[in-house]
Amino acid sequence: MRLKTWAALAATSLTLSLLGGCGNDDANSGLVRVVNATTDYSSIDLYTQDSDGNDSVVVSGTAAGTVSGYTGIKRGAKTFEIKSGASAGNASSATGTVTTGDHFTLVSYITGNTLDTVFVSEEEKSPGSGNAKLRVLNGAATEAGNVDVYLSQHGCSALSTTDTAFLSAVAAPSAGAAFATAYSQVTAAAAGTTWNLCVTANGDKSNVLLDIPKFTLKDQEIATLILTRTAGGVLLNAAVLDQQGALTPFANSIARVRVVADAASSGTVSATVNGVSLSGDAVSPSINNYVAVPSGAVTGTFQINDTSINGASLGTLAAGSDYTLFIGGTISAPTITLIQDNNTPSTSTSLPVEARVLNGVNGVNGTVTANAGGKQVGSNVAFGAASAYTAITAFTGTATLNVSIGGVAQPAQANQTFTSGGVYTILVYGDATAPQIVINQDN
Repeated sequence: MRLKTWAALAATSLTLSLLGGCGNDDANSGLVRVVNATTDYSSIDLYTQDSDGNDSVVVSGTAAGTVSGYTGIKRGAKTFEIKSGASAGNASSATGTVTTGDHFTLVSYITGNTLDTVFVSEEEKSPGSGNAKLRVLNGAATEAGNVDVYLSQHGCSALSTTDTAFLSAVAAPSAGAAFATAYSQVTAAAAGTTWNLCVTANGDKSNVLLDIPKFTLKDQEIATLILTRTAGGVLLNAAVLDQQGALTPFANSIARVRVVADAASSGTVSATVNGVSLSGDAVSPSINNYVAVPSGAVTGTFQINDTSINGASLGTLAAGSDYTLFIGGTISAPTITLIQDNNTPSTSTSLPVEARVLNGVNGVNGTVTANAGGKQVGSNVAFGAASAYTAITAFTGTATLNVSIGGVAQPAQANQTFTSGGVYTILVYGDATAPQIVINQDN
């Protein structure tokens, strides 16, 4: 009888020990999830890597523009790896320390054609009653540079001198590390306070990169605004990640359009696209700045020398993209074309400049070819069109630009500059009797 009692006690003790061990494992874990803030990777997988370089899957199959559920991870310093389902190699990595019972998110985004990842803690303390907390993760700094963020009752296209940036000069985070940017506090009602959220180029309210009307923050909300690149290379998309909550996307709804005025005989050009005036009596040849316009099918009015041009069909403006609207020729023979631009900087260290050529030479039955610093950047470009972009070497006052128009070489332009990271359009325009060659830095 005594032997059976001791046996029963021993079995009970062993069972409690095993249960206690499982409990300790849970007690020593934190919770980790991943955000796929890209449009390029249809799906990503999150792994941890041990000291021997062995990978263990944490979360698999997180689709573009979504956040995964949480998975328990044993506490301690970790190296995380991001992989795509299409490749066995690591696309990105980040380090961070998982603490017991806490929540963490790995945010992956693409900038400069590279997948970067940051480790985000989700244990920020709640703000005081009647307030929310917001911070910004600039995941498109290579393309857009530092940015200013406004929360305003004014529309983004009508920011006034009284509008002060909620956050100024928001720079890129340190890729592969913990995201350390502090939250800023803003008043927020229980039912939510609504703002127009405007992201602009640093120090330039007129250069709107993202317009989110009716952006709402609620009392006690703690959120991170994640900015990501668009196809045009400058405008931004966004998503809001609520602490330990949902990911809400905010796709850009605007495009940017500029006008190349190229009417013959120094004529004037006016243009309105989708209700927005782009130029009024611009003297040819000239190029104006980009203007934000609603995306979608193009409707507009176009004039040369204050005479309307009818019948132009220009297709659709894709949200987040940049365009050049070329208006050239004469009233009797106008040329109107919509050229898609790509202002994404080059990621090459040896060829860090992107350049192309646009042909706007009136009165020539031929094409344009250009060579910058010994490399061809456009060949046989037709009137009203632009070549594809070419990556070239950077120059500081030492490049020679050679252009031929209709097979006729123009005088060489020596001592030209092409700055590293710049995107350029070489404008060859005006009348054939006195063509102009202008190197325009687009970004």
